Amino acid sequence: MKRVLFTLRYIGLTIVGLAIAIAVTSGLHYMFGLFMEELPIEALSGANWSERLVIVEAYMAANPFAIYSMIISHGMGAALAIYFSTRTAKVPFWSTKRRVKPFNGAIVLLSLWIWVDLQNDLYDIPVGMAWTSIDVLCTIGLSFIAFSIAGGFRKHGEENNVTSEETIYRG
Repeated sequence: MKRVLFTLRYIGLTIVGLAIAIAVTSGLHYMFGLFMEELPIEALSGANWSERLVIVEAYMAANPFAIYSMIISHGMGAALAIYFSTRTAKVPFWSTKRRVKPFNGAIVLLSLWIWVDLQNDLYDIPVGMAWTSIDVLCTIGLSFIAFSIAGGFRKHGEENNVTSEETIYRG
């Protein structure tokens, strides 16, 4: 029963992480949008892919900061979600009964976010292959930094691993 509950907790943390990523990205898009022209969503929704590409290129020519704000927004959304997931996920390691922080949550969140990022950058609002590659690489880089800041690479064990001064290895 404990394994089922920990699995449900893990799934719940992933859903909360995605909600954080969406909220942060939307908030940053909104904040950056205050300083730029509005993206012509109506024209994009009724256009085919090649027409979308022309519309987005014209928009990016008129608003040069738009692509950088997109990269910052997507990267920070994923990074904060991975930071949250890494800091809160303490799943027991079943063979030794120690608690470890798994890579799985960060990998799942990053994979889902990159899939959405690719869908958005290549189809919904096509910015081109070069900018999509830069966006994905920045998202991976910021997520890696967030994972390491959150303590994802440290060795983790129970809080009371050392019980007395005699058991401390002084090497």
